[in-house]
Amino acid sequence: MKLYVIAPAILVALASCGSDSADGNYNRAASEELIEAQVDTDTKATIDSIAQVAEEGTILHPLPDTLTRLLQQRQPKTEVATLTDQAMANKTAQVGNPLYLRGNLNGNSTPDYAVQVLQNDSIHILAFLDYTRKPQEVKVAAYPAEQLNGNRYSTFQLKLAPQDSLVRNPRRQQLTNLKTDGISVLEDNRTTLYVLQNGRFIPFDAQE
Repeated sequence: MKLYVIAPAILVALASCGSDSADGNYNRAASEELIEAQVDTDTKATIDSIAQVAEEGTILHPLPDTLTRLLQQRQPKTEVATLTDQAMANKTAQVGNPLYLRGNLNGNSTPDYAVQVLQNDSIHILAFLDYTRKPQEVKVAAYPAEQLNGNRYSTFQLKLAPQDSLVRNPRRQQLTNLKTDGISVLEDNRTTLYVLQNGRFIPFDAQE
């Protein structure tokens, strides 16, 4: 009979003591140190990956291998620009791949690239003309990068303006057709169109 009396008493005593277990099934909350110790490696990896996905600029856009090699050879100190999430959420500026475009920028029927890269604290837009033959690097424009959480991001998207597109020239107050493909740089609801003239890129409305 004593065994039957003692056993319930022991159970009651154990229950009243609470527990430091991290599974949350006992009376007293576990300490943060104990929770940290009981979270296994796989769980930590999952938490870390979720945290990384939640960081700014995690939407990635791959570049063609040819363009990647050109950047490694010609601009080894730059890195491919990363867009802010806000820039990517701008539906009016949404394009297929906002980091680069391919077109006929100099009008000689040979394909060209334009790409945006981060160099120091600026976003540089570069063109590689005739990249299938003898690539010629030409600077298109430079813009300040946006700094967030200690990192620098682009708020711009690149979009091809096809040859023969009808474009309004605000300075001349008239519509004209593009003689070659152009580079549209989009930010929020603002667009700046660059075209190649005399070996350099200039804004469309600055043409002579």
